[in-house]
Amino acid sequence: MPKSILIVEDSEIVSMHLQKVLQRAHYKVLDIKNSGEDAIKYIKEQTPSLIIMDVMIEGKYDGIETSIEINKIKDIPVIYLTALNDRKTFDRAKLTFPNTFLSKPFAEAELLSNVELSLFKHEADKQKKESQKLLSTILDNIKSCLIVIDSEFKIKYLNKFTADLLKTLPEIILEFKLGEDLKISDLQDEPLSISLLKEINQNVLLTQNIIYINFAGRKFPINNVNITKAKFFNVEEEQFLIMFNDAKESLQKLEKDKKEKRLKLAAQIEGAETERARVSRELHDGLGQMLNVVKMNAKSLIEDQKVKEKLVELVDASIDESHKISENLMPSKLQIFDLKSSLQDLCDAYDSKQLKIDFINNLEDGDLEHIKINIYRIVQEALSNIQKHADAKNVSIQLYKKSKTVRMTIEDDGKGFDLEKVKAESGKNKSHGLFNMIDRVKSMEGIIDIDSNSKLGTNIIIHINSKKYA
Repeated sequence: MPKSILIVEDSEIVSMHLQKVLQRAHYKVLDIKNSGEDAIKYIKEQTPSLIIMDVMIEGKYDGIETSIEINKIKDIPVIYLTALNDRKTFDRAKLTFPNTFLSKPFAEAELLSNVELSLFKHEADKQKKESQKLLSTILDNIKSCLIVIDSEFKIKYLNKFTADLLKTLPEIILEFKLGEDLKISDLQDEPLSISLLKEINQNVLLTQNIIYINFAGRKFPINNVNITKAKFFNVEEEQFLIMFNDAKESLQKLEKDKKEKRLKLAAQIEGAETERARVSRELHDGLGQMLNVVKMNAKSLIEDQKVKEKLVELVDASIDESHKISENLMPSKLQIFDLKSSLQDLCDAYDSKQLKIDFINNLEDGDLEHIKINIYRIVQEALSNIQKHADAKNVSIQLYKKSKTVRMTIEDDGKGFDLEKVKAESGKNKSHGLFNMIDRVKSMEGIIDIDSNSKLGTNIIIHINSKKYA
């Protein structure tokens, strides 16, 4: 079937010439219109394959304005004819995306070749748009988030599922830059770099790990992130396809599991402390009193003075030892005094010529009452480990309370230890003081960071991110 052409030309001589040339080339000339108004009215009823438009037609609309109005109605390729070559006209015409510009007078061969090329290009563009529309429809119906970016990380496409997750419209964030306009971070809000996109050696960069994609001041949890090289929409430039899932439910489950583990751990620690307190009372009130009774009876029943003195000395040593054990199990000062005083007393107990303890804090009376036993035990464990293993000369303990956080650091200048080795042996030695400290921090919803070096010693930093504690 021959391609149909509409001629819009107010010169009868030119229009007749065009008609004869096109018909000889077996094109069907549907009609000839001599004004823009008539051409627009005609297009509402008919759909030619191509329009040959005179730029300077008379009437309400010139050729460029007519083309603009026609493009609002239908997608039809246009070839402009003009006797003018001024820059202003050419720039105006470019805004309508014409297929070509022919100057009058035109050569027949030039006209026909441009007609053929224009029809071919429009058909190819039409197929490309249909292909893109089909691809977009398919991608929009995939129940996973999809983003296509170029080598500069600019967003070239995102499906509806992604736009819905980000609570926006797809067209709003096209050309936004991933890593700048849309940031990626871990669950601690630390930014994650995507520069490794340029060095793709594997398809899966992040699997089950939950991370955040940040947009418009809001954070959206995602996981199952896969990044692959791709080519979409018939472009030549390098592109990358990023696929990921909405991890809102996974994050809620993770937080629920973490809360349950934390509460269980806190209950275990509380139970252990309760048992410590009970044993401490038994030692102090039970065993201590019994030893005093033994001491009194020894004084009255044993006549040999040397034997009596020796026995009394042994009983006194046993009483002192029971008091020490009782104090270690549950320090009496911790039950009576606040955390600041209890920690200062603990540091004073460890302070000696061989080990200098420096305790700095901004605590006030009664601060951190809910967690004072955990803080005390952490410092106690740390000082015990330092005294036994570190060969340190100086220890610095800093404890600061702010509006929403508690920050504690414990530093020593000892010989350090191999943290990975200790972790590897954790299965054999679960009672290691280090893991007791870690468990206590977890029970308070805190974060502990341990850095140990044979030359620089050990540095323990603890953050407790809980307003109720601070």
